[in-house]
Amino acid sequence: MTEKEERILRKNVDDMQQNVETIQEMKIYNAMKKGIVEGKKREKRRIYTTGMGVVAAAAVALLFTYSTIGLPNKGVAQPSVQSASTKNTDNFKAYRSFSRLEPALASALEQNLVVPVGQSAENKGYRIDVTGAVTDGRKVYVLYSVQNNTDEVIIHADFELQFEGIQESPLHKGASLSMLASESRIQPGQSMDFIYSTNLSSSVKYPKKVNYNIILTETSDKALLSSSNKYRTSLDVAFELDPDMLKAQERMLDTDGTLTVDGQKIKVNQVQYTPLSTYVDLEYDQNNAKQIFQLINPVLISKKGDTVEKLYYPYIINSDNSEVYTDNSKFTLVFKNSKGSQQPDSVTLKAFGISAVEKDQMKIVVDLNKYQLIEAPGTGLELVTPKQENNVEEGEILLRRNLENAQYLEGSTRLAETFTDAKGKVHNRAPSTSSFSSYTTSKDGSAVNEFGYNFGANAKNYPQPLTITLEKYTNPIMDTQAVELYSINR
Repeated sequence: MTEKEERILRKNVDDMQQNVETIQEMKIYNAMKKGIVEGKKREKRRIYTTGMGVVAAAAVALLFTYSTIGLPNKGVAQPSVQSASTKNTDNFKAYRSFSRLEPALASALEQNLVVPVGQSAENKGYRIDVTGAVTDGRKVYVLYSVQNNTDEVIIHADFELQFEGIQESPLHKGASLSMLASESRIQPGQSMDFIYSTNLSSSVKYPKKVNYNIILTETSDKALLSSSNKYRTSLDVAFELDPDMLKAQERMLDTDGTLTVDGQKIKVNQVQYTPLSTYVDLEYDQNNAKQIFQLINPVLISKKGDTVEKLYYPYIINSDNSEVYTDNSKFTLVFKNSKGSQQPDSVTLKAFGISAVEKDQMKIVVDLNKYQLIEAPGTGLELVTPKQENNVEEGEILLRRNLENAQYLEGSTRLAETFTDAKGKVHNRAPSTSSFSSYTTSKDGSAVNEFGYNFGANAKNYPQPLTITLEKYTNPIMDTQAVELYSINR
C-alpha cells in the first residue's frame, strides 16, 4: 500500500467514524453514559478518542470520539495494589507485528526507543501491566495489557495519564486508546494489549513522575445503567517517564519564515525534528482578511546535495482536537520522522492552497418562510428539499455542499449553537433528531457534504431572514506557494 493510498484510507475511516452509529462499543458507551448522567451529574471534563479495533483485510483501526461526563468518584472506590510486573514483554513483539501502528510509535519501536516500565496493578480480579512507554516531549505513548480474571466481560470506561504536580495536564482532549485486537471488550479469562497516546505541550515543563489510570466497567445492562462504583474498577500505575529522554537526538530549526497563500500569511515559528516525528509549528496572522481552517496538502521538503526528502500528509494538532492549543490561530503539522534532518542544505514548506473564508462572510443567512438561501460563503451550498425519510422537524433546514479539490480536505462544517433574527435577537439552536448528515468523497477528488440545522418550531414566526454564524467551513482555495525555512547559503 502506498503512502497516498494509506492516507486516503485513513481519511475514509475518519469520515466513517463521524457517520456510523451502529458500532457495538458506541452503544455500550451510550448506555453507560445514560446511567452515569442519571446517577451523578458532573462537569464535562475531557474528550477522548477510543480505538475500535481492526477491520477485515485492510486492518483499519476504527476510532470514535466521545465526551466523558465524570465517572463515579475514584476516591470512593477500592484502590488498586501496585507491584513489579512479571509479564514478559518479549521486546514488544506483539506491538512490532501490529500493522496499523502510528508512524511515530512504529519508528520508536524500530529504533528500540520504547523503555520498559515493568509495573502492574491489581484490583478486584483485574490486572494492568504497563510494559513500556516513550515520549519525545511532544507525543507520549504508553503500552500496556489488561488481564480479566473475572467472569464478566469488561471494557474501558475511562483512561488518563497524569503528570505529578500538574493538576490539569493538557492531555485529555484528543487522547487516544487503540488495541491490538478486533474489538475493545475483554472476555473473561482473556488478556488484551493497548496503546495509549496523547499530545504534549511544547511550552510545559513536565516532571518525570507520572500515573496512568484506567477505569474498567462490566458490560451488562445492569452495570451500564448503574451510577455505582460497584461495577467499575480503578487501576493506577505510577512510574517514571522522562520527557527529555530523547533530547540528545532532537534538532530544532528556528525560523521567521512566513508562508503566504492567497494573500494570507501563515508564520512558521519552528521546525522540530525528533526520532519519532517532525513537528512544524505555525500561526495564522491575525491581520489576515480570511479565517483559515486548513492548509491544503502541506509538504516539507529537505535537500542534501542531490538527495531530496519530501514529507507528506501530516497529522494536524489544533484547538479542535487537543488542549495543547487554546485558540484556532496556532496549530502544528506532524510529519513522520525525517531521515535527512541532521544536516540538510535547505528546508522548504510548500502548500497547494488553503481552506478559508472571508472573516466578514462567516455566516449563512436563510429565509425560513421562503425556504431560501440568502447568503453563504464560497460556492456550491444549496438548500435541499426535505424528503419523508429525512425525518426533519418544523423549523429545520437541510443543506448540501458540493466541493471540488476535496481530496486533501478535512470534511467538516461546524455551525454556531445560536442564531440571530432580522431584528438582532439571539435564539438558541434546537436539538435535532434528523439523521441527515454525511460527507462523501469521490475518486475524482470531489466531495458532497450534507447537514442540517434546526431553528426550532417557532422560528418561522421570527423576523426573517435568520443568520447562523460559521465556526468552521470547508472552502478550498487552490494556490500553490512555498517558503524556504532554512538554507546553508544564507
